[in-house]
Amino acid sequence: MGVSETKYVGVPKALEVEDSVPIVPVATAVDASGLDEHQSSFPTASKVGALDSRNKGLDQPDAQREDGITITWEKGEVQPSAYRDKWFAVAFIAHLVGVVGAAVALGPAAWNEIASSESDNGSDEVESDKDSEEMPPWQFWFAVLAIAMVTAPALSFVALTIMSRLPLFLIKASLWFSIVLCGLSALILMAAAPFAGIMYAVFTVCLVWYARSVQSRIPYAASNLKCGITVLKSNLGLGLVALGSMVGLLCYCFGWVSAFVGTMQLNVMKDSTTTNDEFSGEYNSQDQSDVSTVGGIVAFLFVLSFYWTHQVLKNVVRVTVSGVVGTWWFSPAEAGSFCSTAVAGSFVRSATYSLGSICFGSLIVAILHMLRDSLRRAQNDRNAGILRCIAMCILAYIERLVEYFNKWAYVYVGLYGYGYVDAGKKVINLFKTRGWSTIIADNLVNRLLGIMSLTIGLLTGVCSLFAAFLVEEFESKQGWVPIGFVVGFFVGLILSGVFMGLLSSAVDAFAMLR
Repeated sequence: MGVSETKYVGVPKALEVEDSVPIVPVATAVDASGLDEHQSSFPTASKVGALDSRNKGLDQPDAQREDGITITWEKGEVQPSAYRDKWFAVAFIAHLVGVVGAAVALGPAAWNEIASSESDNGSDEVESDKDSEEMPPWQFWFAVLAIAMVTAPALSFVALTIMSRLPLFLIKASLWFSIVLCGLSALILMAAAPFAGIMYAVFTVCLVWYARSVQSRIPYAASNLKCGITVLKSNLGLGLVALGSMVGLLCYCFGWVSAFVGTMQLNVMKDSTTTNDEFSGEYNSQDQSDVSTVGGIVAFLFVLSFYWTHQVLKNVVRVTVSGVVGTWWFSPAEAGSFCSTAVAGSFVRSATYSLGSICFGSLIVAILHMLRDSLRRAQNDRNAGILRCIAMCILAYIERLVEYFNKWAYVYVGLYGYGYVDAGKKVINLFKTRGWSTIIADNLVNRLLGIMSLTIGLLTGVCSLFAAFLVEEFESKQGWVPIGFVVGFFVGLILSGVFMGLLSSAVDAFAMLR
């Protein structure tokens, strides 16, 4: 669809950016006979002066151009408040209660046994004392972590400001940066590994073709990026939701470890057998503890619980961001402060009405992830090794497809309150009508966000490196500086990833609305 200067009803004033990044709704030429006509509860973008079905009381969601092609706008309907896929939410909460109960009942005894076993090893204590003397003091860790935790959010906010002012330039720059990096890798590998160098050269040619083909999609991607940054800056309370999710995951990990260790030390989880020494022909009286069938099943459920909880916490944040974007799009006044009512309301809906849908999709991904990890651990077995490798590769691609599908489904869950299955149907219809345009725009934006996150991590590492150098000079010690850089890099990468993840979710939500 060509870009015009015509303004559209339903687009907030905050979205009217510079002429180089036009804000236009996305329309797709399709055959209206194959689509279900429905009236959205949300206002849809329409040309000023054109026939407005809502104002005239007509059921006419489609508009027809002079050339006879029917244009169908992507729309959704606000669902009534109800608990969707509630049985999955019940199962998730029940499993959390089980993990917490096991951690409280069995965890203390397990930790006491581990502590007592370590205290019996006197020599190990002497060695650990020597190692502790070589470790940096608390002043070093405090300086490095403090600098990193201040620098990373500050750089993230600066990055958001820069991206909001130069979205077109930065998306193009990130695209060509990937091409240059791939090309340099090809030149370097030509001498050391010719086959790898040729492969990188082929990738470089493909990237050049891709960059030339998506030039017309860059303004749309830049427009969505600018809108996402505007929402994120207006509702920085979303950062608290994301950080709260991380804290919740850390607390769950501690409880999970306590529950797992305590449960697996129960006698019913062990299979004690007496082994026969095949060389001497004598029986070995020492019992060798192995995991019993019940223990294997319980261990499987524990690992599944870990993956499931991680996916749920991550997707709660995504659904919350989508809900805030929807509120800001249609009621900007309700989503214009740090901890606005939109942030609180969207989070409550995600943790209540939509929790079952989130648990449903997260469970599918968790099962696929666990099956792939099981195949990876068993790939060293020589029996049917090739078949197992092929199965693992296929399962990995299926897992990535499901994760990509889920991320768009959760946008519909957050925007309109659909159940997981209904949201999945909307996603399928989305890709049928829009084709590759949504995927291309998502790829362009996420490439830039990944480069920004990596850059912030490196800069945070450099700042922590400087702090580590000062502490090391004060303490007259050597060898701590690299530790400071590594700690700062990972802290910067994690914290910037929080902000960039929120921005990515907001951009995806705008792709559904426009």
